[in-house]
Amino acid sequence: MAGVQKAKSEETRRKVLEAAIAAVEQGGMEAANIRKIAGEAGYSVGSVYKHFEDQDALLIAVNSVTLGRIKDVMASAVDGTEDPMAQLKALAHAYLAFAQKNENLWTTLFSHHLPDGKAVPEWHIQENITLLAFIAGPLKVLNPRLEGEQLEDRTRTCFSAVHGLVTISLETRFISLTGDRLAREMDFLVERLAG
Repeated sequence: MAGVQKAKSEETRRKVLEAAIAAVEQGGMEAANIRKIAGEAGYSVGSVYKHFEDQDALLIAVNSVTLGRIKDVMASAVDGTEDPMAQLKALAHAYLAFAQKNENLWTTLFSHHLPDGKAVPEWHIQENITLLAFIAGPLKVLNPRLEGEQLEDRTRTCFSAVHGLVTISLETRFISLTGDRLAREMDFLVERLAG
């Protein structure tokens, strides 16, 4: 009996999370309304709160799925590539492509902030750190002297720079680049940061 209850609970959580992901994909973070998500999933609002403490917890779960998808894309991007510079360029382009194809999920990942006094769960922090390891590995090969804090700082700098270029391109500001020009400058940026 306990096994059946657990399976039903897991199914409810999965359906609610799927409905939340679909809502964010369609309308961004603002669409993560628990009442609407409960209705889309076919459950009561109370059922949602049994699995997600509040809207922040639900958005963290959505962001966790987004991070998992980015991780899969990044792993595929470097699969079979041995050259560390080629790996870093492939990672940057894969990150850009993911953001372009999943703009609402990607934006939510970076726009959602917990209220003051509410800590980000450690498991979620670790999911973010896992993604940085994709960058740290090739960076270390290219710059063997980088270690410890220095390697961590350079990894974060590389990610931040690429992230900034991606962000501005998605905002389509007058300074943003698109198409081949963006791809060329992405390579230029990676070469300068990692070389």
